[in-house]
Amino acid sequence: MSAKHNTFGAFRLITFFTLRATVAIAVLLIWSATAQAGELEVVLTDATGQPVPDAVVEIISPVPALPADWPLTGEMDQIDKEFVGPVLKVVKNSLVSFPNSDDIHHHVYSYSDTKRFELPLYKGDTAEPVLFDKAGVAVIGCNIHDWMLGYVYVGESHLMAMSDAAGKAVVPDVPVGEVRFKIWHARARANDLAQEHVVTMNAEGSTALSVQLALTPDRRIRRAPASGGLQY
Repeated sequence: MSAKHNTFGAFRLITFFTLRATVAIAVLLIWSATAQAGELEVVLTDATGQPVPDAVVEIISPVPALPADWPLTGEMDQIDKEFVGPVLKVVKNSLVSFPNSDDIHHHVYSYSDTKRFELPLYKGDTAEPVLFDKAGVAVIGCNIHDWMLGYVYVGESHLMAMSDAAGKAVVPDVPVGEVRFKIWHARARANDLAQEHVVTMNAEGSTALSVQLALTPDRRIRRAPASGGLQY
């Protein structure tokens, strides 16, 4: 066997092991990134100890890059003259649809600084989606039914969670170490909304804590009685 052939064989062998080492390092890095993240569980209660649903917990630091396959979309339906959620959380630059599943017309709008828009009288899925390109909260209403009230929470981070009926919000894939987060609720006082919370995430499993919110009274407009079959 010639020296040239031996040299070529050695080159192939080195290339093979180099490739295997590169793949192994990549797998190790992916595993390490996954291992260095956990769940943040926040249980929210009011001043009387009752659970607070429909609150948003958002991680504000550190924030990993938005995954390439993250869906930048959202939907808030209208059923029985009410917005269904009534809180929708989306990442900034998401397109939000407002389908109308009722048999009557709705006129959806927002005058909030986060997003100003109007969707004139429509039924079904005929309204164009709305781009929410600014972080913050948009209050959603209907020009026909004054009691209809919804909120679109637009986050800078994709690391967000909504509290359930038990007041529990679970944010997955939170980086290990010191983490800062904020809490939003439609009836939270200004001091609570402005406060940043700090927690040290564990290397494994979940990190849990409880937060009490001082809520303002619910001042929603009372729902009007049935209109006797009118189309609006």
